Amino acid sequence: MNRQITGKQAWMIRVVSTLIFGTGLIGLGLSTQAQSQTDQDQNAALQVVAKMTEGQRTYYQENGQFRPPIKDIKKDFGLTLPTTFDYAVRTTSEAAYSYVIPAKSPQTSQLKAYVGGAFITPDQNPKITTIICENTTPGQVRPADPQLVRGSDPTNPTKLSLQCGDFSTQVAASELTE
Repeated sequence: MNRQITGKQAWMIRVVSTLIFGTGLIGLGLSTQAQSQTDQDQNAALQVVAKMTEGQRTYYQENGQFRPPIKDIKKDFGLTLPTTFDYAVRTTSEAAYSYVIPAKSPQTSQLKAYVGGAFITPDQNPKITTIICENTTPGQVRPADPQLVRGSDPTNPTKLSLQCGDFSTQVAASELTE
């Protein structure tokens, strides 16, 4: 039986593939258990922020608003939140930001924080655009919010695009527009 993959499913496949292959966790023998645990925790955090961001997009499409309380997000989206990270959500009328930040622990100096953004794209139907950004350095610093900006493409100055905030980079294959 052939089933067509939806945009949501394709996005999750790209994010998970990036997690597995982009971080180099498959097929490499890690030198220490601590390093392995750090990599596992970092991977779990990235998976959680991807699910939170996708959950916000889906929730908005079904309910016309974003979902702010973490306890509700955890329940509604079936998330298991690793204890090595702290979690927060901030919503506006136009966006939802999901933060996953290393909790205070011996590993804090080795773990990076993430922010996922789900944006309503103005003058679309409404179209929701998402992005995940990772801090460039480890620690307990909240990532700067990603932004929906106009004019970053010189060939189309009115086109809207997503950009990560200062000191963070976009996670490969994390941008989805539906």
